[in-house]
Amino acid sequence: MHHQMPVNEITHQPINVADRKAQVTAIYNELSFDTPLHARWAAFFDLAGWHWSACVARVDNWKPDFRVTFACGHSECSDSHTLLVSILDVADISGVKDHPALSHRYGVKGTSADAGALFGATPKATQWEMSHGAGGGLDDVVAWTPNAEQLWKEAKTLVHE
Repeated sequence: MHHQMPVNEITHQPINVADRKAQVTAIYNELSFDTPLHARWAAFFDLAGWHWSACVARVDNWKPDFRVTFACGHSECSDSHTLLVSILDVADISGVKDHPALSHRYGVKGTSADAGALFGATPKATQWEMSHGAGGGLDDVVAWTPNAEQLWKEAKTLVHE
């Protein structure tokens, strides 16, 4: 599994976990996260075989939480797709359709990402819109990870609050 340590947005230096200890609310794989939901998504990405990194650079008025890359075997696609992801603690994302992440459909200007994505409190509460094969459209985690619910349950056991 591949992931990168968080870095300071201004200095681009690694963030010292000891400096963040007062802010940390969850630990996964010896990495600290500001919320248990962020930690659980990181664990999920690892279990699903998705490559991820945190502390992604700002895109205009939007600060993604993660950059994720997952395999694609479609003959008309590259070997993978990359998303910039915002995490929100909501069970249903239909009420946040105006979130900046969802305004980045079919690519994120100035990056190599295929789309911006919004991930809620479960794999079912996810959405992005990207090209895939000769077409594309709305997508979610469940469509790309058939055992998403099982992995989500397992991810919870790997997070320490």
